[in-house]
Amino acid sequence: MTPVKLENRLLFIGLLLVLIVNQVACIPGPSPTQSQLSTLTPSSTSTATPSSSVLATPAPTGTFPPTWTPTPTFLPTPTFTPDPPTLTPTPSPTLVTPLPPHRPTAVPIVVTVTPHPSSTMTIPAPVPRVYIPEDAITVALLGIDQRPDWNDWHTDAVQYVVIYPHIPSVSVLSIPRDLYIYVPNFWMTRINFADMYGELNHHEGGGFGLFNQALLYNLGITADYYVKVNFDGLIGLVDTLGGVDIPVHCRLEDYWPYPDEQGEYPWFVLEPGIHHLDGEQALWYSRSRKTTSAFSREKRQQQVLEAMWRRGKQIDLLRTAPQLYEQTRGLYQTDMDWNTILSLVVVAMQLEPSNVRMYNIGRQQVEPYVTPYGGNVFIPLWDEISPIIEQVIAAPASSRAFQALVPIEIWNGTPNADWDLLAADWLSHYGYLPSIGEPDRRDYAQTQLVVFSDTSKGLGLPLLQSYFGLGENNIIYQNVPESGIKLRLILGQNHVTCK
Repeated sequence: MTPVKLENRLLFIGLLLVLIVNQVACIPGPSPTQSQLSTLTPSSTSTATPSSSVLATPAPTGTFPPTWTPTPTFLPTPTFTPDPPTLTPTPSPTLVTPLPPHRPTAVPIVVTVTPHPSSTMTIPAPVPRVYIPEDAITVALLGIDQRPDWNDWHTDAVQYVVIYPHIPSVSVLSIPRDLYIYVPNFWMTRINFADMYGELNHHEGGGFGLFNQALLYNLGITADYYVKVNFDGLIGLVDTLGGVDIPVHCRLEDYWPYPDEQGEYPWFVLEPGIHHLDGEQALWYSRSRKTTSAFSREKRQQQVLEAMWRRGKQIDLLRTAPQLYEQTRGLYQTDMDWNTILSLVVVAMQLEPSNVRMYNIGRQQVEPYVTPYGGNVFIPLWDEISPIIEQVIAAPASSRAFQALVPIEIWNGTPNADWDLLAADWLSHYGYLPSIGEPDRRDYAQTQLVVFSDTSKGLGLPLLQSYFGLGENNIIYQNVPESGIKLRLILGQNHVTCK
């Protein structure tokens, strides 16, 4: 067997750090709250470390869940030893400095077009600048593979975050690392080179300064702040949290990046369900693309971020933020001061799932291209990307908040464990408040939807029909109140988790 290439794509999970500590990552994608998952997940699945031990010592290296195959001998997870706290005095969450009333001065376009001497591709013109309201805060979460003995590095995970503190709401845009763009004053290249070019060439503002120029020129947006997370800190961050619970919707298989005792690189299969992953496993999950794609990987990275946010909520992030900040601050870089970080933590604690949105620049927004050097990249299609950018920047619509008031109970009418939890994960992304009920049997042939009302207005039935493949004959109306729920989704044998 041959090992899967370590692509050092610092999954923005590392961003997690920021997500959790700097809570700039208070940007989870809406998903069932941690309390819901704790209640709904079978006790045999839930192995999260109690909050009292999370901050004391790293979580011990765990074994893969039973659904992982095969089960080889694993190398031990690198030990993560938190730095001793040194904050004097410890900042109090009750004395949070308000967020700045205005964003930092807008970044101007400073560009001298410089075609690469070996390229025949025409340099594209800059896209129109996108208006970002003054009450929004924007942050670039950057996962880098930089190491002490390396002379170059790449920004292989890029998440652009828009935060409206006073709503509060958060939007996250995943930008492909292979997006082929014009880096101002340099040439056409992947977006993941911009940070390195800025640092090595002493660009004004360093790597982030040039990265911001690249964002502005090619996507019309800029970030007020940045957070960079190093590849080496990812495993320690996840383990410090006690691991994360990941809803796996699609079967995933790939090589494990470390050899076993026979020198072979084991092949792993992760089946649909809820899986508790430690740091190494979460990194594998977020980096894998052997049997999937770069777009699938980016969505999985967002899943890890969400899981870390839920874990942060579980351990009472507001209370533990000062200690976590001290323990982990050596694992990331940011230009945010402590007051801004703590203010964003407060925002994170107030977030409702309906006001967290995840977006991706996906297949429909790019065109495959082979560079003069033979590299496979993606050309951005501005006409397709522009509407997505507008949605990312906009504050959430009131209709989305209203839909969050619709309670829906889920029955797993199949013999497949955790499929009800996977459905709950999907529904929470669209503003529903899911709960898990006990089915009367496990052999439903077709998925059904029971509506406990004489009207479907405001319940989002078209969305449910489209995703779960519900025909009119699969929708049952019962004008009888049912203990506070409006809908009951019964998953049948025809349900498919991977879509």
